[in-house]
Amino acid sequence: MKIFSVKSEGGTIGCYAEREGIVRRINGSVLGALQAHASGRDVGGRAIKLDLGKLLEYPCTSRRGRLTIPLAPPEVWGSGITYELSKKRYSEDDVPKLGNETIYERVYSSPRPELFFKATAGRCVGHGEPIVVRSDSAWTLPEAELGVVLDGDSSILGYTIADDVSARDLESENPLYLPQSKIYRGCCAIGPWVVTPDEIGDVRSLNVELIVERSGQVAFRGSSTTSKMRRSIAEQVAFLFRDNPVPAGSILCTGTGILARRDFFLQEGDVVSITIERIGTLTTPVVKLH
Repeated sequence: MKIFSVKSEGGTIGCYAEREGIVRRINGSVLGALQAHASGRDVGGRAIKLDLGKLLEYPCTSRRGRLTIPLAPPEVWGSGITYELSKKRYSEDDVPKLGNETIYERVYSSPRPELFFKATAGRCVGHGEPIVVRSDSAWTLPEAELGVVLDGDSSILGYTIADDVSARDLESENPLYLPQSKIYRGCCAIGPWVVTPDEIGDVRSLNVELIVERSGQVAFRGSSTTSKMRRSIAEQVAFLFRDNPVPAGSILCTGTGILARRDFFLQEGDVVSITIERIGTLTTPVVKLH
């Protein structure tokens, strides 16, 4: 089941569920629908006609409104250096070492993962809404990631696409600048919907693709698969909840296996598209703060 939110021209947000081509308008919240589905209850709602294809178009051509962030996560967390590529690429910078290893090499092989706070709902955007380059960053990159929607007891309610937008120049200057690299307005995109676990199946082998278009041309294209993730999602979630109360509806971004070449950076007017197998495509334009 796909569960998502649509914002009307008047600003009203409606919640919807789609399964086997049938779309229903939900009376409650997306989180409530996910929890109901997880417990085996019907999500309710009435069937309506809604063209998901038009909602996914960028720019959106639907007269019923446009997709927005599927749910308002009280917290968004990130799990870093979960792919070997990120370990290697980040270690190329002049970063501190612990013994003979960089801090990124050390955390990649460590029993304890890197977990960091990423965003709140007000810092997140949805499909078709702009992600942001900080005013003081000259090297910001998109990070295509599988997002996990969590209940308050650490159970997984669904999966989505996340873009952990990162000001890499800030972090590479000093790892202690990580919060400023990661947390700011428009730093995280989520969507286009949340897909329930029964429709995803095995999450350990999902294909992921990242495309950045600039002036109508492909400026960057990369791909990976979740099979290259070093740590299981269960392991990441377990560490996140260790002595840490995480509110229901929060999202964990599970790391990226796609990094652009070192001379590439996001520019205003770019359009970022992230596709994850069995979930869909999240498309967002890019703006730069001044």
